[in-house]
Amino acid sequence: MPVRSDGPSQPSQPIQPSQPVQPSQLPTPTTPDTAARSNSAPPRVAGPWLALIAAPATFGVAAPAVVLPRMADGYGLTPDVASWLVTVAALSIAVGTPLAGGLISRRGLRTALLAATVLLVAGTLLVAAVPWLPAALLGRSAQALGSTGLIAVAMNLAGTARRLGLITSTIAACAAAGPLVGSLVTAWTSWLVVLLLPVLAALFVPPVLRHAPTAPSDDSPFDGRGAVLLTALATALVVIPYFPLPAAVGAAAAALLLALHIKARPDGFVPVALLRSPVFIGVSLLALLLATSFFRLLFVVPGQLSAEAGWSEDAIGVGTLVSQVAGSVLAFAIAALAMRMGRIPVAAILAAAGVLAAVLTVVSVSASASAFVVLAALALALFAAAGGQGALMAFATDTVARAERPVAIGLFNLSYQLGGALGPALVAMSAAP
Repeated sequence: MPVRSDGPSQPSQPIQPSQPVQPSQLPTPTTPDTAARSNSAPPRVAGPWLALIAAPATFGVAAPAVVLPRMADGYGLTPDVASWLVTVAALSIAVGTPLAGGLISRRGLRTALLAATVLLVAGTLLVAAVPWLPAALLGRSAQALGSTGLIAVAMNLAGTARRLGLITSTIAACAAAGPLVGSLVTAWTSWLVVLLLPVLAALFVPPVLRHAPTAPSDDSPFDGRGAVLLTALATALVVIPYFPLPAAVGAAAAALLLALHIKARPDGFVPVALLRSPVFIGVSLLALLLATSFFRLLFVVPGQLSAEAGWSEDAIGVGTLVSQVAGSVLAFAIAALAMRMGRIPVAAILAAAGVLAAVLTVVSVSASASAFVVLAALALALFAAAGGQGALMAFATDTVARAERPVAIGLFNLSYQLGGALGPALVAMSAAP
């Protein structure tokens, strides 16, 4: 076209051939994955480092379970009392999950990472140095809170569904290997060393710390009342299997007070925008159901293999370990492909896997070949639960504002942790006369 000028018209210049458009100049198609990355800082920490600071947390709950009798003898306690060494860690992980999200939101990832590491190391030193049950319980609680903070930091730094899947599948694999690790560590060293295993995560903090941003995503005043009420609600829900009636009453009261507080302060510790998001609520409820199903099967399958298939304890340990590792690999695969597949197909696949796992466990395992069907059910249940934690979390946080993502991750993980409490409770209720 002629070039327009303010002076007299000039003869038109010959049209020059257009320059080829470089690939970098082409507009990038917008997909859910690119939209999620554009609304948050690009991941700068290698995914394996994030998995390594998160995964050892599972040793705090899974590894001591198989050597509790030796721990009870070491502390001079009955096994029932010694079981609180595991219970207090599980409770602290559940309660600390939303608190870690709030800390990240208000103080930034670097502060949260440092605080979590200090708690983890201090709790470990207390457990190692003071052979007294109250001190051990306090140390175990500090360990678990620190581990929860490291998990929250890792998930907030993940950035993509694939990296979230790597974190959650590694956590699941370590949880599966936990009993075997606890048994081997006790045989080679001492039962006390088993209680110290979560501190391994601190070894991998420096590479993450170098790249953890310092700026908080939310500079609004801290909602202390909302944090207290949510902590009370989470505590009551998690202890329902242990104290059903008082915990249920406490949960109802805490839920009512929290609802009134959210109405008065909609932008507080529990943002009302999250509660009004159908996607967030839907995927969180699905994660709760899948986690409940998996943790129920985790307690049912060993009994089935022993009573009906006649498997020995060693065979059960190896079989469940192999099936859960296989489920972890599948969980990583679906998380890696989640954004390409889309929310509805992924949710449908995970839900179908969870239902199929539940159906398979009702099949008779009187024959040895049928026992492998039950192990397949366990693998499917873990695939659905761990895959859901990784893939569904990506969808849950994809539509929320960046300032609300740490809290959204915390609340989503709380839903998953509640499944870990409800699953065993269902087993206990079904076994009750």
